Amino acid sequence: MNMTPRDVIRPDLGPGDGAGSDAGLVELDLVALFRALRRRLGVIIGITFVVTGLVMAAVFQMTPRYTAEAQVLLDNQHTQVVDFQAVMSGLPADSATVDSQVEVMNSRSIAERVVDKLNLADDVEFNAALAQPSVLRWLDPRVWVAALFGSDEKNLTPEQKQQLMMEAVVNSVLARENVSRQGLTYIINVDFTSENAEKAAKIATEIANTYVLDQLEAKFDATKQANEWLSQRLDGLRQQVADSERAAALYRSANGLQSTQGATINEQQLSELNAQLILARADLAEKQAKYDRARQILKSGGSIDSVVDVLQSKTISDLRQQQAELASKEADLSTKYGPRHPAILNIEAQRRDIQRQIGEEVRRIVDGIANDAAVSATRVKALEGSLKDLQNTSSENSQAEIRLRELEREAAANKTVYESFLNRFKETSQQQSLQTPDARVISRAAPPLVPSFPRKGLFGVAALAFSLMLGVGVALLLDRLDNGVQTSSQVEELLRLPHLVSVPAIPVEMGGNRKPVQPHDYLLQKPLSAFSESLRSLRSALALSDIDNPPRVILFTSALPNEGKTTTAISFARAAAHAGLRVLLIDCDLRHPSIHKALGMTQPKEGLVEYLAGRVAFANVVQKDAASGLDVIPVASGAANPPDLLGSAQMRRILREARESYELVVLDTAPVMPVADSRVLSQIADKTVFAVRWNETPRDAATSAVKELRAFKADIAGVILTVVDTSKQAKYGYGDGGYYYRRYSRYYSN
Repeated sequence: MNMTPRDVIRPDLGPGDGAGSDAGLVELDLVALFRALRRRLGVIIGITFVVTGLVMAAVFQMTPRYTAEAQVLLDNQHTQVVDFQAVMSGLPADSATVDSQVEVMNSRSIAERVVDKLNLADDVEFNAALAQPSVLRWLDPRVWVAALFGSDEKNLTPEQKQQLMMEAVVNSVLARENVSRQGLTYIINVDFTSENAEKAAKIATEIANTYVLDQLEAKFDATKQANEWLSQRLDGLRQQVADSERAAALYRSANGLQSTQGATINEQQLSELNAQLILARADLAEKQAKYDRARQILKSGGSIDSVVDVLQSKTISDLRQQQAELASKEADLSTKYGPRHPAILNIEAQRRDIQRQIGEEVRRIVDGIANDAAVSATRVKALEGSLKDLQNTSSENSQAEIRLRELEREAAANKTVYESFLNRFKETSQQQSLQTPDARVISRAAPPLVPSFPRKGLFGVAALAFSLMLGVGVALLLDRLDNGVQTSSQVEELLRLPHLVSVPAIPVEMGGNRKPVQPHDYLLQKPLSAFSESLRSLRSALALSDIDNPPRVILFTSALPNEGKTTTAISFARAAAHAGLRVLLIDCDLRHPSIHKALGMTQPKEGLVEYLAGRVAFANVVQKDAASGLDVIPVASGAANPPDLLGSAQMRRILREARESYELVVLDTAPVMPVADSRVLSQIADKTVFAVRWNETPRDAATSAVKELRAFKADIAGVILTVVDTSKQAKYGYGDGGYYYRRYSRYYSN
């Protein structure tokens, strides 16, 4: 945008009023931006319509594409038919796992299986090699990249070419595939885009089914590999168990460590011998006690009948019975006979014989008890000897038993491992037929009824928004690159000169002869027009520039040709003459004179150059403008050195004389930048008026021209804007009369 300090300061605020008002600055920036866009509204509308139209035309030429969607659920609930852990366990229910499965489903291996299953390599939509050559194919940037940087296929084998073709088909499938997770659920959406709705649904469903099948096959493969490994491992373990058990048996046999019921023979013999020794010692103690008791009774003269063996003797019992019978018989006989009766004596003799027999029997029993005790003692001694021999043998076999236990533990450990692997092998063998996938297809893809691309409404809105932004950007860029001068504030800021007046452009009106009306004729036809009023305002501004000594010689110049200086000079002189002033208009552009042509005069034979040379009189070079009474000195012929001629003493003399004869002398000169004529002549003029064509004169050219005039000490009265389009000037904001032109335009008669 063309913004000056006046553009960013509100006109109703003084220099200090808005110092702390950031809101005001922001507001005015937005206003300036709005006005810049309004100035380029045509550009914005044009770009918007053209770009939007081109985009929509391209959209309607695009091949429609359809997107079908299938859904897969990752199921973390598993059916447990048998009570053992799976070889390949189910998927854990976490986000990382779900995201990983999304990548698996979007992997190249799944796409390759789908391509093979559906024979997509034979589909021209996915295999560009099957498409017919077309000029439009060169619009695809991939074709250019392949042509510039692609490998040389001439050196490839048929297998390599087939591989490249398959890779291209897989890449095409992956490019049209989109696998994504639905929020934070365990549902995975599988989208596929194709030019055919049925084909899109078929491929999307096949991708989902292939993923589920791939997952199931992965479990089968894992179980199969586990079974194979377990089978191989079992063979080795079986041989290892046999070897270890054989080594333990051979060692046991070699060292006499055979065992029954969990103990060795030596240990069993030792145990049995200990038991027998204990029993023998107990028997010996019992018999020795009986013998000692019987011997003690006999020694003390007591009754031996208390000895158990005596009591249990049948012989003694019979003898005691006989003794009792004899006592009874003796008692009967004693009542009849005396003590010396032979019968009684016979009975007593019998009783003594029985008592003797009883004594002998008792001694025999006691001797038997003593003999039994001696036998028991011998038996105990023999058992003790045998036990000592077995203990010595057991001590010798202790080291051999340690090694045997080591071999037995090794054999038991090998057997345990073997049994564990055998059980695992049986489990995995049963599990191989019970595998279920961790995912299932919950929604098969249905053929879409509406194409997903291109979405004409969305493209239309996007194209409109993009073209509008592009139009705004281009408008702002053009406004930024605009190097012209539009407002009086810009003139004063740029050139540091006062703005005298803005001369509006006249309406394009056609006369009766169908020729356009010239500005200097228009001011006479429309004396109350804005154009005429601007010239009167210019005359007033020049008069007020030096009230004590109003300028009488006014020089009109500009930076470059065709900036309206000649038209303005002629119109200014004509307006002053029409107002009753004596005015002289001198054409000082010796290189390209044009005043006589503009006023419709005949080609002069004598003019300013001849008058300066002193070859003709003043009256011979002055021509009269019949329409306004303006005196004009035209140029009839050129000069070899215009700057020297215009800066000569003769030129100074002519201007002194003209000041005495005329109230106003107007000098139309050449542009400042191309030649030095105007710079030289500005030294002898009273005031210099610098013309800048509205919105066309480059700013740097105007700045350089003013700098050149100042270098020659020119008295510059100010700057006028020429050919001002008042309707457009109002769009450049505050600070210029053109902004309010519509309000006061009714005062003019244009």
